[in-house]
Amino acid sequence: MAVPNHDARTLKEVEHIYSLLSNQTRIRILLALEDKTLNVTELGQQLNLEQSIVSHQLSLLKKDQLVHATRSGQMNYYRLDDPHILEIIKDTFAHVNHVLRGKPHGQ
Repeated sequence: MAVPNHDARTLKEVEHIYSLLSNQTRIRILLALEDKTLNVTELGQQLNLEQSIVSHQLSLLKKDQLVHATRSGQMNYYRLDDPHILEIIKDTFAHVNHVLRGKPHGQ
């Protein structure tokens, strides 16, 4: 796959997205939202995390358009705003699996 644009601004944004993905809690949140919409309480319960931690991480993910919030009554419900971010995460897991097993790709 050819990368169309390597200018400094684009590379800086790529670096920023990877910095967002360098946090286990944010990765877990994104994976939890793979095929469902959840509120902060539900995410906290599912991930066994305090609501304040979940809320803070969601605000960072929302700022960079990785999740989207929809208000229903007094609750915000979150879903993936950019589902292909999961492809990046899953490809990374596949790479890590090869590294941990000490085997080349394809084995």
